[in-house]
Amino acid sequence: MEQSPTLLARLTAQSRFTSPGYLLATIGKTADLWIAEAMEPLGLLPREGAALLVLRSHGELTQARLGHHLGVDANTLVMILKKLESRGLVERRRDPVDRRRHLVGITVEGDDLRSQVDAAVEQVEARLLRRLDEDEMVTLRELLFLVDDVVGRHRRLAEDP
Repeated sequence: MEQSPTLLARLTAQSRFTSPGYLLATIGKTADLWIAEAMEPLGLLPREGAALLVLRSHGELTQARLGHHLGVDANTLVMILKKLESRGLVERRRDPVDRRRHLVGITVEGDDLRSQVDAAVEQVEARLLRRLDEDEMVTLRELLFLVDDVVGRHRRLAEDP
């Protein structure tokens, strides 16, 4: 028995611009841009805001684990942390158990700013998803988690490096 071609296989070059992969990519770029715009008044880049959100959610982390959660290499993480540390938003200290490692924690000032980061991201999400009702948002989230599972990012964030 011959299988019918999948939706993706049936897309023409013209209709490819409405394919799920293309839509995810273009929507993601727009969301990135809007989040960057929302962070600008806070004096933060999106990755810096994300660092505050991760530290608030997970508490003090090793520098390596924070980099893992953010999906950045060690050099990029150091640049992010230097800026946040210079503003008094995070603190780094040597791990007393393993002096080769650094622990990173959020400060009271960082936690205060993190609340503003949360609000800014929430506004972007509301703008992006304003045409969806509550049930559609739940469905979208479930579907995105299924796609995310294929990519493995969500699962990797839950693992220790």
